[in-house]
Amino acid sequence: MTTPTPAIDFQHTSIRYPGHTAPLLDSITLALPAGGIHGIIGPNGAGKSTLVKALLGLVPYRGSITALGADTRTLTPRRRARMMAYVPQSWASDIDFTTRRYVELARYARVRRFRPMNLSDAEAIDHALHLTGTAPLAHTPLRELSGGQQQLVNLARAIAQEPQVLVLDEPTSALDISHMHATIKLLRPWIEVGEQPRTVVTVLHDLELAGRYCSTLTLLHEGRVHAHGTPAQVLTTQNLRAAFGVDVDVGVHPGGWPTITVR
Repeated sequence: MTTPTPAIDFQHTSIRYPGHTAPLLDSITLALPAGGIHGIIGPNGAGKSTLVKALLGLVPYRGSITALGADTRTLTPRRRARMMAYVPQSWASDIDFTTRRYVELARYARVRRFRPMNLSDAEAIDHALHLTGTAPLAHTPLRELSGGQQQLVNLARAIAQEPQVLVLDEPTSALDISHMHATIKLLRPWIEVGEQPRTVVTVLHDLELAGRYCSTLTLLHEGRVHAHGTPAQVLTTQNLRAAFGVDVDVGVHPGGWPTITVR
């Protein structure tokens, strides 16, 4: 029986910036299977955002990274945009666009040159707006939106791109608790409706949120993979003490996900 090709595969991936004695990422080897939500967690400075930026080709690296079987170094911008969409921590929200016009920009990776958008483009945009709950904001200027609304609109834009891999860098950082859970929960139907397996790779700061909704977790510490596996395997007292330097009690919620209490 052959082993399925992982959606994302890091092999000995390292990043070292000039003037830094320690590498930002130190020989990361990590395979993420297609489908599911894969969380990247760790303390500040562990290399979480750097890892996803390397995946997206935004920073130079040593080693190799493949996405859907393709060496990411060989991807043209258009092919990369058809495969992966990115939601950063922050973005230029003062663009003079309405919400819908901004989300429409995602379709340029799919539209042939000099061809106007068609019905399938409009349907993809409508689906993204409804899935993220931002359809009522379609004609609202971006600059009039709250920080949480702007983040949801950015997620809608990424979904409208119709990628196979969605890369998120702390997508819930500007959201209140109800919108945090709603945002992560909406990723599940997005994964399940695709004709081909869809994959989410997300940096998360909230450990309980990560433990509840992620299929796998990767705990980074000092630029290395400290632990990788299911949430129950990664979110242990020993791992969290080693990475975050705090003593915690890890329990199990009646729903089956880990709970974390600082002593």
